[in-house]
Amino acid sequence: MTRRDPAPARVLFIWLGAVVLVVASIALAFREEVVHRAMVRQQAEAQTDVLAGSVGAALAFDDEEALRQYLSALMRNPQVAAAAIYGPHGNQVAVLTGKNAQAPPTTLIGDSTRRIDGRVIVLRPVAEQGQRLGTVYLQTAPESSSETIARHTGLVILTLLALLLLSFVTNAAARLAGANARLSEEIQARTAAEEALRQSQKLEALGQLTGGIAHDFNNLLQAIHGAFELILGRAGDEKTVRRWAQNGIEAAERGASLTRQLLAFSRQQKLEMKPLVVAETLERMGDLLTRAIGPAVQLVFDLDTDRAPVMADVTQLELAVMNLAVNARDAMPGGGRLTVRTRVISLEGDAVLSPGRYVELQVIDTGEGMPLHIVHRAFDPFFTTKALGKGTGLGLAQVYGVARQAGGDARIASAPGGGTTVTLLFREAGEAPAPALADAAAKPDSPLGSATVLLVDDDEAVRSVVRAGLEMRGFRVLEADSGEAALRMARDETPQIAVIDYAMPGMDGAQTAEQLRQLLPSLPIILASGHADTAAVERVLGGAATEMRKPFDINTLSDTVMRLLFEA
Repeated sequence: MTRRDPAPARVLFIWLGAVVLVVASIALAFREEVVHRAMVRQQAEAQTDVLAGSVGAALAFDDEEALRQYLSALMRNPQVAAAAIYGPHGNQVAVLTGKNAQAPPTTLIGDSTRRIDGRVIVLRPVAEQGQRLGTVYLQTAPESSSETIARHTGLVILTLLALLLLSFVTNAAARLAGANARLSEEIQARTAAEEALRQSQKLEALGQLTGGIAHDFNNLLQAIHGAFELILGRAGDEKTVRRWAQNGIEAAERGASLTRQLLAFSRQQKLEMKPLVVAETLERMGDLLTRAIGPAVQLVFDLDTDRAPVMADVTQLELAVMNLAVNARDAMPGGGRLTVRTRVISLEGDAVLSPGRYVELQVIDTGEGMPLHIVHRAFDPFFTTKALGKGTGLGLAQVYGVARQAGGDARIASAPGGGTTVTLLFREAGEAPAPALADAAAKPDSPLGSATVLLVDDDEAVRSVVRAGLEMRGFRVLEADSGEAALRMARDETPQIAVIDYAMPGMDGAQTAEQLRQLLPSLPIILASGHADTAAVERVLGGAATEMRKPFDINTLSDTVMRLLFEA
């Protein structure tokens, strides 16, 4: 009996091992391709998310130059072939296309990630506080055939060499080390992308935070303001009481100005764009500006007499000028001169603005000035050169926003030691401001002045002073501390008008107003809000209620009540 030659068995075993290794190599190559494509997709999505989180402010302000800068920074990555930014309706706003790249579509529909001809295309919406501002688009560069072949054949060759040289273990260890290195790089890239996203989300967090703070703060200011108004109304000849009462009202108004600025930065407050004359607005701010800059700074007004109207929000314009005045004061610690100048100019061939007539507002100081690299970043949100706790970096961003909302632009000219000139350009409006209405305050014995007002507010201090103020003017006031209580009261007695706080626990002001309208369809309603989300009022009531921002004057409230009663 002869023994079987073990060589064929060894050969068969080796061939079986080789087949297993080849199959394993193919499987590993397939897996690596899947992992590679997933990695490219994840990197593209992370870069797109970072871009979407960064361009919100520029899209909101329609700042095409800033959008192009964001795209230029992104295109430095050789893996990015093309990128674009679209407006809220899918219209292309800014685009950059690399060599041999497919041009992004001129319009977009939908948001999705897909792979076409070896390219990864990612689209992400840009939204802020639930409002869609636009879409960002990113296209990766396709991998060349040589790179694909090199990536996959290398694994097969290494496996065959390992079989021939009996070094499978060494080769496996080398591949494991390479995989660990790639994984470490991916983790670092993911960490950097997440940090960039967190930075961009700070803007959204600020809006969510300030809305609630502003509501509570404005309730306090309303109580202070109303109390001092009552003191003024009954002070008689007591000059000391009147003086301190006036100081209290001014302090409350300054606090209200601060909260209005916070609400504007939270990007929820409804802007009241209407025709106004810039010079007239500045004239009314003279005393306030003088107190803001202090005695060491000389305030000089050089205002035009053309009285050309512009479309702007008067509160935001006042805040912009106040921000510029305070910045100028800080730039002149030893004193100096602050000049506020307006004039009407005609622009032709401007790089940013279309031809036409504009109102130019300049705020000029004789302070320390700024170097060029600071000037270029001055309008960026959260950028500030002030010490910690001395500034948020939001002031000049708000100034820029006011000019852009009014169809214009904001510009800075400055040099170290040469002072600073900030120029705001407002496009001239086609309609003149409406003339001021005559004082419609009712006499106590007027039939309308004795009307029944349903006052709804969850803050007892606010209800107390508003009720006292309305009763001083002859109104009969029904008090309710919640929407539910207001509905019960309206069923028992029929009010002629309702004044409702917007932000209340349980049933909010908009819901209360909607229920009251179902009960009393012709009931005039005033929504008094210190909260940011006034857009919810329009969604629920469709503009069927009059809005007043806290803190308000009792006289203003009384005049508004009389006007609505007269119109009803």
